[in-house]
Amino acid sequence: MTCAFCTDPSRTGVVVYEDAHAWVILHEDRSPRGHLMLVAKAHVENPSQLDEDAWLHLARLWHRVEGELLALTRADRAIALKLGIATPHLHVHLYPAPASWTRADVFAAFDGKSAQDDDGLVDALREALGRASLHT
Repeated sequence: MTCAFCTDPSRTGVVVYEDAHAWVILHEDRSPRGHLMLVAKAHVENPSQLDEDAWLHLARLWHRVEGELLALTRADRAIALKLGIATPHLHVHLYPAPASWTRADVFAAFDGKSAQDDDGLVDALREALGRASLHT
């Protein structure tokens, strides 16, 4: 099986951030608005397979990305999901969600396929994530 992240991560959505260790990709289905993925560049399936420095870098990036995503989408929380079933490469989906969402709403978002054109969010994420580099 060819890994979409290793061959061409832009096939999975819009790359809004990239550094030596990770990509942040606004998912192609964009359901809900702002659904993105935090993707390790190393081809591993689990965080425990990364060396500690790479994991800490990914964790710092997750922290930063989630904060920017919540601010830009005005969501109350981010729901994180790591499966690796369709693509066995370490990536975490972040779904911005309002506090009012029920369990059913959350699972509906996971199954959603309602692409939303939102170039404004793409540009805003790129700007926000490009403002300051992470310390590694």
